[in-house]
Amino acid sequence: MKINKDRFKNYDEEVKHLVLEFEKMEKSGERRYFDLDEMERIIDFYMDGFQDYGTDNSSVGTQSITMEMMEKSVLHGEWLFPASNEIRLRRAHLLCFKERFEESYAILKELESRQPDDTDVLYALGVVLSALEQPRRAIQYYNRAASRLADGESWDGDFHNKGKWERDEIGMIYANIADEYVKMDKRKEARNFYRKALRLRPDDEHSLYELANCYEDDGLIDKWIGYYNKFVEEHPYSKVGWFCLAEGYASTALYERAIDAYGYAIAIDSNFYYAYMQMSACYEALGNMNMAVETLHDAAEHTDDKALVYFRIGDLFRLQNNMASAVNYYQKATKEDPFYADAWHALSTCYTMSLEFGDGIDCAKKALSIEPESPLYLTTLALIYADSGDYENAEKTFEHAIPYYDDFEQGWLAYADYHIMRGNYEEAINGLNRGLVGCELVMEYNKRLALCYYMTGRRNMLFNAVRACIFDNEDGANELLNYLPELRNDDEVMMIINS
Repeated sequence: MKINKDRFKNYDEEVKHLVLEFEKMEKSGERRYFDLDEMERIIDFYMDGFQDYGTDNSSVGTQSITMEMMEKSVLHGEWLFPASNEIRLRRAHLLCFKERFEESYAILKELESRQPDDTDVLYALGVVLSALEQPRRAIQYYNRAASRLADGESWDGDFHNKGKWERDEIGMIYANIADEYVKMDKRKEARNFYRKALRLRPDDEHSLYELANCYEDDGLIDKWIGYYNKFVEEHPYSKVGWFCLAEGYASTALYERAIDAYGYAIAIDSNFYYAYMQMSACYEALGNMNMAVETLHDAAEHTDDKALVYFRIGDLFRLQNNMASAVNYYQKATKEDPFYADAWHALSTCYTMSLEFGDGIDCAKKALSIEPESPLYLTTLALIYADSGDYENAEKTFEHAIPYYDDFEQGWLAYADYHIMRGNYEEAINGLNRGLVGCELVMEYNKRLALCYYMTGRRNMLFNAVRACIFDNEDGANELLNYLPELRNDDEVMMIINS
């Protein structure tokens, strides 16, 4: 059995001995006795391990082995102690890990009937009901569990007479309650419970992030900034507290203050990758591209995902129309991650802007080899063919792309622009009319329809398109006239606009 050798690093020698004895028993096929406390510790070891491995692909094999051992340990526990409520509770947890929530719920309700005030059972019922998308009932059980732990304390008490474990547990339950309120779009209640959770567990990063999200979603920027200013005063070594404060400043364009706050977060944890990325975005917003790039270079030193950082640096140079530097960094991104489709696509765009069509086509094809059904990548390749004068391949590529345009409105616009460039106005009209149904870019579609109808002399249709542009938004007339200046000399069109 191949399991991580460091799996015992957070456990004492007794747990290690018990687990190894259990695995020795399983390997031999024998049955041996462990007392109830020992059996619980063995099961909990595997449950803790399963949660720690998470769901990333690199740990799927180890996670599967841990699940298998968890199942075996629970089965052995049930064989030894068939009437034990503690083992039944662990069976319920195992079913949760397997996402068999209805079965877990049935066991927990049975346990609740036996032990109506058991905190672990009440909390587990809250978790299962949350997974079953019953947030109101989940909150009821979480509240009962917290009430048992609080033992009569006021919800707003400081719990000064409680131990750290109890405060942590109550704080975790408050955070879970807040999460349930978020599900119901009751952000005021959610904010209240996130703040309660943070009073008990100020290092609760989940609550820090989610509270900021609640403030942002309700547009309460001043309260957002005010809360986190006070929080970092009380907890100056909270990197996430500083980060959330910085995000508040950035949301209201106070970029210098945001940069300072991100700087504090980085000073606390030099590996705080996202703080570097957001600080760079602030420098970019201030127009300080040199510092934006320099900050991203710092980020690259503190992350394994260097490909994304190099991609972002490439974007900065492309915005400055510095294609040579942009190409350099996009290439670095593809070297770090050869399957980074967006980087290959960005390279194709840069080469095309530099009129290096062959390289542009090669990179666009590379992006498509990774994501062959991407309407964006297909459209980009078609346009590169068109720019290079290869209209035959442009037509074929557009034909391949069109079936994917239902959710890609820009595709029909690109298709229309291609045909307008070639004077194929009827083809452009057909494509625009197909894409116009239910689209959001109504103005962009109608501007092009107006041009096509104008060029083909279809006056009534032209007038309809002009009216559609005017009614779409307040500045529709100006957008249309800037797109098609010839209309300024058309008396009938100007009469419609002026009326």
